[in-house]
Amino acid sequence: MNKGKFILVDGTFVPTEEYRISLSESESFHFSEKIRAIRSAFPFFRETLELIKLKLLISNYSFPEFTDNNGAGLKRQLERTLTKNKHFMGAVLHLTFRLTNQKVHFTILSEKLDTIGFELNEKGLYVGAFDKIQKSVSSLSTLSLGSEIYWNIARNHLKNTNVDQLFLVNTDDQITEIPGSNIYLIKGHSVRGASYEQGAYIDITRPLILDIFSDFGFEYTEYEGITLSAIQESDEILLANAIDGIQWIIGFEGKRFFNNTIRKINEAFNQRITN
Repeated sequence: MNKGKFILVDGTFVPTEEYRISLSESESFHFSEKIRAIRSAFPFFRETLELIKLKLLISNYSFPEFTDNNGAGLKRQLERTLTKNKHFMGAVLHLTFRLTNQKVHFTILSEKLDTIGFELNEKGLYVGAFDKIQKSVSSLSTLSLGSEIYWNIARNHLKNTNVDQLFLVNTDDQITEIPGSNIYLIKGHSVRGASYEQGAYIDITRPLILDIFSDFGFEYTEYEGITLSAIQESDEILLANAIDGIQWIIGFEGKRFFNNTIRKINEAFNQRITN
C-alpha cells in the first residue's frame, strides 16, 4: 500500500512526513477505525459509523460533527482525503480519534491499494495457533477496543513462525479469531463460528456473512465454538473482515483445505456490497 502525501488533522491537511503528535496527545485515550474505499463508495460505512458512535459513548464523549446526519460530515472528510491524495480507485482510510481535555481530535490517513475492490487471495494462508496469551471474555472483547492488545501480541510472535497468521485462543482453549478477522469453518452444509460469549471479536461483516450462509442453505452454529479438532475436521476455512473481505486458509498443522465453496461465497459477498 502507498500512503497518501497528506494527512487530514482536525480538518486541515498536513504533509504526512511532517505530521507529529504532542506528548499530551500520545498520552491521551485514542481509538481507530479503518474504512475501505472502492472508487466513490464506502462499503460498510453505516456499520463503521455505528461502531464509532459506540466507542465514543463508551468513552463518555460525543462528536456530532461526524455522527449526526447519518455521518455526512465524516463522509465529506473521507472524500476530501481521497481527493487530496488522488486515491480515486481503491484505498483504505485510517481514522483515529484522540480524546483529551473533553475535546475530540481526529486524523484521517489514506493508503492506496493495488486492487480496486475486494479480491479473494489466490494463495491460501498458512495458520498456526497462538496460546501463550489466552483471550478472556469481557464486555469489550467483541470490539477492537478489547481485542487489539491480543492482536498486537500475536503479531509480535508471528515473526518467529513460518505461518502467515495466528489463531487466538480463549481461556477454554477455544479459537476466537485471527487478528482483525472472524473465522468460519465449513464442513459439508454446516458452518461453525465463534460467539461473543466465547470472547470472540465480532466484525461488522458478520450479519452479511450469515445472510450469505443462509442463502446457500448452510446451517450455522456457534454453540460449540471453534476447537482444534473442529479445524482438523473442516473442509474449508474462511476469514472475513470489512477491509480485506473474504480470505481463505489453505493449511493448519499439516492439514490442507479447499476453497471451492469459499469462491462462491466471495462472489456473493462482492455482489451484495455493490448492489
